[in-house]
Amino acid sequence: MNWSAVPPAAAAVAAAAIAVSRRLPPLVLESGVSLPSPETISLYALGGRFVSFVLVYGLLFALAVAAGERRDPADGPGATVLATGLAAGVVYLVATAATLLVLDPRQGLVTVLGGVGSGVGVGVQLAVVAFAGIALGERRRRDET
Repeated sequence: MNWSAVPPAAAAVAAAAIAVSRRLPPLVLESGVSLPSPETISLYALGGRFVSFVLVYGLLFALAVAAGERRDPADGPGATVLATGLAAGVVYLVATAATLLVLDPRQGLVTVLGGVGSGVGVGVQLAVVAFAGIALGERRRRDET
C-alpha cells in the first residue's frame, strides 16, 4: 500500500473540522434552532477545538509516523508534506466558504482575505505536523535496523 496519500487525506478531514469549529458559535447562533445558553455554546466551541486537536495531533501525526515507517527512505518527504499542506489549505478554504455562505452570503473583502490567510496558515500548520510525523517514523525505522 502506498502510504503517501494517507497524511493528505487525514489533513483534509482535520482541516474541515478546524474550519467548522472556528465558526461554531456563529453557526449555532444563526441557526433556526432555539438558542442554547451561553455556557452550552462555550461547551460546543471547546468541544470542537478538542476534536480538532485530536484530529491534528492524534490522527494526522499518527498516520504520518506510520507513513514515515513504511515509505522508501530514498524518497524525500517533500511531496507528501506538500500534498498534505495543499489538501489542508484547500479543504479549509472550501469549508470556510461553505460556513460563511450559510452565515451570510454577502461577505466583504476583509472576510475573504482573512479566510485565505487562515487557509494558508492551516495548510502550513498541518504540513509541519505531517513533516514531523514522517521524520519521526523514518527515525524509528532507522533505529530499529
